Amino acid sequence: MKNILIKCKDRFKDWIVSLFKEPVKRNTNIMMFVAPLISVWVIEILNKRSVIKGITCLFTDPLVFMLNYIIVFGTVSVVLLLKKRAAAIIALNTVWIGLGVANYVMKGYRETPFSATDIKMAGSVADIIEKYLSPTSFIVILMLFIVAVFVVLFIWFKTPKYAKKLNYFANVLLMAFIMLFMFGCVKLGIKSNIVSEKFPNMSIAYQDYGFVYCFSCSVVNTGVEKPKTYSTASIEEIKDKLLNTVTVDEENVKTPNIIFLQLESFFDVNKMETLELSEDPIPIFNKLKEEFPSGFLTVNNLGYGTANTEFEIMTGMNLEDFGPGEFPYKTVLKNQTCESIAYVLKDYGYATHAMHNNNATFYSRHKVFKNLGYDTFTSIEFMNPEEYTEVGWAKDKVLTSEIVDVLEATDERDYLYCISVQGHGTYPKENVIENPAIIVGGLDGDEERIYQFEFYVNQIKEMDTFVGELIAALEEVDEDTILVMYGDHFPSLGIDENELSEGNLYQTEYVVWNNFDLELEDKDIETHQLYSRVLQSINIDGGYINKYHQIYQGEDDYLEQLKILTYDMLYGDMYIFDGTNPYISTDLVYGVYPVTIKKVVRDLDAEQSEANVDGNYYYLVKGSYFTSFSVVSINGTQVTTEFIDEETLQIEVDEPLESFDSVVVNQKWKASIVSKTSEYIYITVDTGEDDPVIPEVPDEFDQEENIESNEGTESETKDSEVENLEE
Repeated sequence: MKNILIKCKDRFKDWIVSLFKEPVKRNTNIMMFVAPLISVWVIEILNKRSVIKGITCLFTDPLVFMLNYIIVFGTVSVVLLLKKRAAAIIALNTVWIGLGVANYVMKGYRETPFSATDIKMAGSVADIIEKYLSPTSFIVILMLFIVAVFVVLFIWFKTPKYAKKLNYFANVLLMAFIMLFMFGCVKLGIKSNIVSEKFPNMSIAYQDYGFVYCFSCSVVNTGVEKPKTYSTASIEEIKDKLLNTVTVDEENVKTPNIIFLQLESFFDVNKMETLELSEDPIPIFNKLKEEFPSGFLTVNNLGYGTANTEFEIMTGMNLEDFGPGEFPYKTVLKNQTCESIAYVLKDYGYATHAMHNNNATFYSRHKVFKNLGYDTFTSIEFMNPEEYTEVGWAKDKVLTSEIVDVLEATDERDYLYCISVQGHGTYPKENVIENPAIIVGGLDGDEERIYQFEFYVNQIKEMDTFVGELIAALEEVDEDTILVMYGDHFPSLGIDENELSEGNLYQTEYVVWNNFDLELEDKDIETHQLYSRVLQSINIDGGYINKYHQIYQGEDDYLEQLKILTYDMLYGDMYIFDGTNPYISTDLVYGVYPVTIKKVVRDLDAEQSEANVDGNYYYLVKGSYFTSFSVVSINGTQVTTEFIDEETLQIEVDEPLESFDSVVVNQKWKASIVSKTSEYIYITVDTGEDDPVIPEVPDEFDQEENIESNEGTESETKDSEVENLEE
């Protein structure tokens, strides 16, 4: 042991001496310690959006600053295994600063900071990036990224190597020691309450604990951590109580249509004391609050996170039990079924539907809704919205007829989860509405903010009108119906809690409209309690999570036991289900009515028009339920398609169609094919004369059978075709 210590001492002396003799080694080691310090300072300046606060945080909160520094230093320690250490140090610190820049940019467009989940959602974000960044801003960011890459590469090739030969064994041990030291400091920081593992408010957490720590938590802390008390016995105790406690009148179960209407970024702006409005933008919703059961709804998101509000309401699970910034839609639910209100209501004879006037692939809904028990999903690819907001979101008025179609398309009672999009940001800082119905004032005369609010309140005014039209349409359906309406989160408008006369930034409001005198009291609740509260009012207690809320609410261990149950269902041994998941992924059908091809005919008028200067060939594809997102493929190749109406598409081709060409209509969002019709075989060759030429049909080909086969659709999502956008 003594000899080992002597050797270590001698090696340390040799290392110190070499620092003075070898400039490359000396400068590299200085960089290794100094670069993370500079990086954390730059990152915190961006995180706090203040040069002074960013620089002084080392002195105002030194323990948090040092913990962030140690994390960056720990990640940089991997350069010990490389000879080009200086370049690697610069590259890794550039990555950290790049993440800080991403946080700064994201925070500028929404209230919630940047987390690892945003990287997982890169495909979905890329699909809507034009709604947030102007072409100029996007080009500037892209150019900065390219410049950073070239600078790092230049440094990589120009900087000298650290040494001719590395002692990898010693360096691996040193790196392992640094990593253990880093994790030890993090654990100590959590134990001593310097930082926390849970972020009820991510924006505040990022300010209190620093970007580096919080972002790192979002990388490593996902899913539900195994509760210390989780066991067969703990689940059996919960299960026994659920099975032996009566919460509803089982002899008086009601099965009305149930519609959840999630209103994008919707809240009562009348509660903002600093805002002056020419009129109330949401008079219908406010009147409904007075006449029907209502209350505050506490959500887990601010400025964004629609899918997380959906998750809590559909499953009854508490998002706070998951990792910070996590979207279960992008993690566990992509590949696993989960107990939900849809699965519960299936047992009561309901048909289950989802609807969203945005694309099907966003937040991986095309995958997740299969695992949450939905029979159909009507996304924007199956709608024909006539109006869009000035920033490109479909207006919610299109949903009224779509909802009614769902109710009329089935003989069963219907459960529908409808997600609106009109109130979505970003909110322009300049005047984009020529004659706004509502004029905005106040806000200390901040012109940019006034324009943002003017845009927002005029959108929610139209959303409020849509709510009134929807209720009128539901009354015409003449079926018992419950319509649960609520905002998914506050808009990303930089609202300060001090500006509110009532509630807080994590409280939207809900109202439960119904047409059969539903007995339900006003109550302020958490998001994960909403669906159980509604089902209990109609005497439905199916599903373990549903009944759990009906029994355990108000008890001291309510949230703790809910976490145990959630862990068991999604990550544990499924003791609650006796070890076997009873929920099977559904065969999700897109739209309630199938898109079909009935015939394909030559469009001679278009071919003979003066506009056809290229002498191309035109055909009309006749069918049903086409939309502006319908695109025709001939023999697997997409062709120019123009939407005429719901029964007609016009296509343009270079060569005339030949006998037995394959015709398919795809429902497509940008690069993603969501679904496609069955193949239609074109067998009539139109010569342009009065009598078309009918080619001989092979004996084995049954044209009548082929036409009948085109009455259906291939409704299952083509995952291989969607993935190019998804990830």
